[in-house]
Amino acid sequence: MIPIPRRSNPGTQPVERTGSVLRLRAIRSHEYLPARAEEQAYYVLLNVALRQDLSYERMPLNLCLVLDRSTSMSGIRLQAVREAVQRIVDHLSSDDVLSIVVFNDRAEVLLSHQRNIDRARVKAMVSTIQPAGGTELLQGLGAGVREVTQGKGEHSLNHLILLTDGHTYGDEQGCLEMAKWAGQNQVSMSLMGLGEDWNEALLDQMAALSGGRSIYIDSPRKVSEAFEQIINLLSGVVSPQTRLHILSGLSVDLHEVFQVTPEIQRVAVATTDRGCTAGLGLLSRDSERELLMEFRIRDLKPGVQMVASLNLELVAPGGIEPDKLCHEQITLNVEGFSPDDPNAPRVSSSKIPAAIPNALTRVVLFKMHEKAIADLEAGRIDAATQRLETMASRLAAIGETELARAAMLEAGQLARTGALSPEGRKRIHYGTRALSLTSRGKSHD
Repeated sequence: MIPIPRRSNPGTQPVERTGSVLRLRAIRSHEYLPARAEEQAYYVLLNVALRQDLSYERMPLNLCLVLDRSTSMSGIRLQAVREAVQRIVDHLSSDDVLSIVVFNDRAEVLLSHQRNIDRARVKAMVSTIQPAGGTELLQGLGAGVREVTQGKGEHSLNHLILLTDGHTYGDEQGCLEMAKWAGQNQVSMSLMGLGEDWNEALLDQMAALSGGRSIYIDSPRKVSEAFEQIINLLSGVVSPQTRLHILSGLSVDLHEVFQVTPEIQRVAVATTDRGCTAGLGLLSRDSERELLMEFRIRDLKPGVQMVASLNLELVAPGGIEPDKLCHEQITLNVEGFSPDDPNAPRVSSSKIPAAIPNALTRVVLFKMHEKAIADLEAGRIDAATQRLETMASRLAAIGETELARAAMLEAGQLARTGALSPEGRKRIHYGTRALSLTSRGKSHD
């Protein structure tokens, strides 16, 4: 009898779908897995982008600037903020709404929400901002959220930019609750920390709750650049809401989800009676979103089984079908095979598309940093030091020499003093988050 050769397994092929507005591309770690009761990991790298062959209308912007004017902002810091705001004023169109709040231990509405602003008058107002007092974040945040809420239009993109250079004390929980309320009411936030003396964990949590982002500005010289990057991003946003609905198959659990492009961050997933839902924030015509999802499959039987159905939902952009909900769906399957079957495909790690281990490497570094900080805050100095040293080695191995050097320097600082330097802590925190932007040799094979 002539032996029947095993089926070849050339590696997984992407699952792609181009719909009326969205283009989806899912790269799977496996097309085949051995049928067995034990739990097995299955990864999906999902790329979400708007179609580039369509014409989109720019959404009118409803923007509130919330600016720290405490004593620590004196001198070059406040001057840099004044100049950045004056440049933003020049970017706005007559359809955009602007409000400006300044705060220290109290909040002052410098400019109430206004459309078609008098540019010269607003610039003159901004030039009068003077430093004084302490820092109470909730005061400024509350006034800013009220302004942007009152400035909402039927189709506006509602956004709050907050800049601070100091720690707030005693109102952190109120800030988190305010950020959560904002996110639930379609107000996203960009939260900027200037210098080293502010709470990156608080700003990160607020950004996640509102569907926005936190930003580290290490020098006053970079304030204008940071503001302009946000305005350019907002100018490209064409839909205020994007949500991912995940329905897992039988005996399949969604373990965790990370965004890996444009920057690495955990994606909060809510469990509903119809699966899991994650908010993906603002979607811009000029940028794509990439998510790494880990599923755990138990009790896999021979044959084809659904791992998950992924349904992207967004409010259709202006110029397409305004206010209509658009849906695009991808179904992901895996085929279970009996290891004793002579026709069974060969499964090996070499068949996993390179994009998945590339993304996993960066997510592992991100999680390693999280664990190092958790060890430090729990008083486990030796464990935190060891994690930072391991991080440094792995960063060097992927070509991230500057970040590797920073991690090694901070490991030494931690071993000597029991604490990280404020500058080093933020540099590593935001550096590991930006690995997807700086990493070399990214592949989607």
